[in-house]
Amino acid sequence: MPATLNWDCDGEGLPLMSDSPARLAVLVVGDLFAPEMQIVERRVEELARGACDARIAANVFEALTRCSSEMWYPDLVTICQLWPDEYTAAEFRQLLEAFPLARLICCYGPWCSSDGRTRDVWPLSIRVPAAFAAQRIALELEVLAGTRWPLPLTASRDEIVLFDPEIPIEAPAT
Repeated sequence: MPATLNWDCDGEGLPLMSDSPARLAVLVVGDLFAPEMQIVERRVEELARGACDARIAANVFEALTRCSSEMWYPDLVTICQLWPDEYTAAEFRQLLEAFPLARLICCYGPWCSSDGRTRDVWPLSIRVPAAFAAQRIALELEVLAGTRWPLPLTASRDEIVLFDPEIPIEAPAT
């Protein structure tokens, strides 16, 4: 039986998409195999075993080049950030321009814990400690399935907590 899109609503105006005909496409940018990213690695492996099309790129340039040449567009882009300033604001904008419909997650290691206060490359709404990555990926998969409202890039700290109350949010610099 072919998969179809079901645009019936859930009673609150949210369209539901069931059994999408395309496989989930996940792009991981960065060092997925670093010890700090073990939880991310495990979750991506689970997705790949479940027939997800998962691809890994060492950096943003490689990701953009390969995806463009293969005409492949991810549904979910997961960035593995191991240290502050590993990525630039220009690279973030390039990812947004190349994949405007993809959900973005920046999974960061312990060296980047204060980036939400001291740097502004990644919006707080997509930053998540690597230890909480599996949970955030699950929430983003719900968004992609059409069963949860997306968290906008411009979300406030309050909106982030409502979207995912388990993830710690850094306080703003004073």
